[in-house]
Amino acid sequence: MEVLKSGDVPALVTNIEVLNILSKRIEQREVLEQDETLDAARKKKANKLRHRDYIEGKVYDYLETTACAIVDFETMPEFVGRLKKGSHGKEHASKSNEKLEKETDTLNDAKNQEEGYNLTDAEILQVMNHMPKEPVEIHLMIEELMGRMDEDRQSELLQLIAEYA
Repeated sequence: MEVLKSGDVPALVTNIEVLNILSKRIEQREVLEQDETLDAARKKKANKLRHRDYIEGKVYDYLETTACAIVDFETMPEFVGRLKKGSHGKEHASKSNEKLEKETDTLNDAKNQEEGYNLTDAEILQVMNHMPKEPVEIHLMIEELMGRMDEDRQSELLQLIAEYA
């Protein structure tokens, strides 16, 4: 057995990527099946792989019914970048710093759109696979959400997800 990637962190693959890969494989397989010049060896090999083909077809059919089917594969890197960058956990200031905090909050709100949401890779994977539409859904996907984002920031996250969904 050959190790394709070493290290402690496993490769994370979204449902969007799996759907894209499966659609290409199924399309290639259909083109080959249309080819009249298949020799006996290729037909025998195709017969041996019929169970794999069946499973891939079922997974593809399932993924077509999920939220990831409507996401554009080409915009995925931009979406991940917007989810990942920056850190926006609101820190509690003392009463003497409240005025300074209010001034910086207005500046930070303008920057928030550009900086991202500081989500972990696993959280980004969950968001991309499920494309949540309601606040309760993101509460289930993002650990310690209330400590990391206020309600306005959560609404902005849902609006961002709606842009890509």
